[in-house]
Amino acid sequence: MSSITDLLENLEFVRWVKYPDNELATFWKSWMHANPDRIEDVKLAREIILGLHFPAPIASGDTKKEILTRLLRAKESKLEVQHISNISRKQVTWQKKSWQFSKVAAILTVIFLLSALLLNLNSDNQKEELPEVNWISKSTNPGEKLNFRLPDQTVVWLNSGSSLEYPETFDSTVRLVRLKGEGFFEVSENAEKPFMVNSDSLITTALGTSFNINTKKPAEIRVSLVTGKVAINYQSQSKDYFLNPGEELSYQTNNKEGSVNQFNAEKVLGWKTGKLIFTRSTLNEVKRSLEEWYGVEITFTGFPKEEWQFNGKFENQTLENVLKSMSNIENFNYKIENKKVHFLFTKNKNINESSLRR
Repeated sequence: MSSITDLLENLEFVRWVKYPDNELATFWKSWMHANPDRIEDVKLAREIILGLHFPAPIASGDTKKEILTRLLRAKESKLEVQHISNISRKQVTWQKKSWQFSKVAAILTVIFLLSALLLNLNSDNQKEELPEVNWISKSTNPGEKLNFRLPDQTVVWLNSGSSLEYPETFDSTVRLVRLKGEGFFEVSENAEKPFMVNSDSLITTALGTSFNINTKKPAEIRVSLVTGKVAINYQSQSKDYFLNPGEELSYQTNNKEGSVNQFNAEKVLGWKTGKLIFTRSTLNEVKRSLEEWYGVEITFTGFPKEEWQFNGKFENQTLENVLKSMSNIENFNYKIENKKVHFLFTKNKNINESSLRR
């Protein structure tokens, strides 16, 4: 019975049943995938809650007995009519007793649960009002990174231009957070409360685990597992993805297709330790990375002679040092003015260098 009451006391579960939305539906579907042995509990708890749209007084003992007697009489009458069949009287008697026992047990169980729930939620005969869940939001601007702990002691790193929402306390049977952008999680282990990250409707479920989630590319979500194990599910899909350490899921939200491959930990996680890494990067990819990393705006005059396939690794370097090294390789001049950077591509790198570079 406690397995059902923990759902009845779960505010997020009650919200899902009474006020469903896509996010809650995705979350609880993933929860049931992770807890298949609880599906029958969920069904019964839903039936109980849906029967409580309006407050009602707790039934008296006499009322309960009367309802029970009527149900049993109705069933007995039905069985009397069926007596004309070839079933023996002994079989019918056994079926009556078996059915009566099951029915009594079911009715008493439901009455008990209804009474307990009504006592908790409607003791003063007022319409049920669910307490508001206080969500906290942490975010970073371009050029910023943030490291903090959640109420359960899970450690979070937020990359630039990202945000994380989480409840002030994890009172539910799961620990649910919402990520936009990119974040790395070192999850505090708690086998009784799975840790779930909702990132653009992709649900990543873990216990004691460390992993990176990146939603910055349009229509692509990447989940990279460092330690432990995770299960991943997208919206209403029945398919789950399971990762082992060193594996990464690349999920395309347009066609709802995912692939699991090995990943380069230094490249994926370098942002945590100040490593800016380029691997055969185009000019636009370099531009986006520099803008995000340093919080600047980059413009161009002219174009490079050839398409960029830039390779480089910079650890805890200033923007000036990065551009100096990059310009020597790719043959361009640059100018930095506060948060604005301008690239000038020329045939002769020395042209206007004194006026453009400082």
